[in-house]
Amino acid sequence: MCEGQEPLQCEGDLFCGVNSAKDPADMTDLEKKHVPVITAPDSVQKDECFDVTVEVGKHLAHPNEREHYIHFVELYADHTFLGRADFTPVKTCPVARFCVRLDHIHNQLRALEFCNLHGMWEGGKGLQVTP
Repeated sequence: MCEGQEPLQCEGDLFCGVNSAKDPADMTDLEKKHVPVITAPDSVQKDECFDVTVEVGKHLAHPNEREHYIHFVELYADHTFLGRADFTPVKTCPVARFCVRLDHIHNQLRALEFCNLHGMWEGGKGLQVTP
């Protein structure tokens, strides 16, 4: 925020900032359809490859129509970009598999996804990288 500017008022605006589940233990239907779910080991060895799957709509199917679909999924280790998968409506499903090799310590895998009608959503999973 620049000096003298008011803070952004994002309340109720799904296209302002990044959305996430307010209570991951009790998600709304909107959150279940949009929060990306990461499947990966809890602990990995430094410099060894491991699989990560990111799925949108795992808890409740997300529409996949020309008017409403998931445009892309991005994967990060903390704030380090690892990869991106782009989707087209109708013909692809919002599931991405990444083979990852981390060369230093990270604490969390993060996934971002963009829905053309409901904006950007984030999900995460703890990760221990051992030397």
